[in-house]
Amino acid sequence: MPKDELNRISADCPIDCGLALDFLQFLFPRDRATGHYQVSSTNIVGEALTYLAYPVLMPAEVVPAEGQTICSFDLPLVRALDGCRNKWMQYPATAVPRINHLLQGCFELDFYRYYLKGLQYGYEKQEIVESYVLSRNLTTGEPFDTLHKRVYRQELALMKKKSALLLRKAKYFFDEQDSTLLDPRKQ
Repeated sequence: MPKDELNRISADCPIDCGLALDFLQFLFPRDRATGHYQVSSTNIVGEALTYLAYPVLMPAEVVPAEGQTICSFDLPLVRALDGCRNKWMQYPATAVPRINHLLQGCFELDFYRYYLKGLQYGYEKQEIVESYVLSRNLTTGEPFDTLHKRVYRQELALMKKKSALLLRKAKYFFDEQDSTLLDPRKQ
């Protein structure tokens, strides 16, 4: 067993599908062998995932609701979880919505910060959104130049779909009438 595996605990949690799930892949890399997310407690989502899990005697089957998928997390063994080594970890039913809301909120804050910074630098809105999708790896797959033509078109369509969704979200959040948020010179 590798040394790093001795310092990790596994837990499963249902996560809402959508852009927030893709953002989770940006926050925490996946282990190629197990497919588990390698959680670190360096950000607020990692801390929540780490500290909201609790030990159980027997693991219960985690059943996702409609529109959710089960994600397996390898949690870091922090001081608060020292006694949890070699135990099953689980998230209480009350923690799952909190984790999903926190993940969605962190995703939106990250996107809005990126969007505003791009507007301050004078980039076009579409350009900002597309670069956000690419920089956060919100599309799956390999770099476009190594893909076959059909897969490339599918990835491009997925990127355009996610870009359009984020552009609508930005237009909704930053109402065109309230341009003082977008232009710091008008404040």
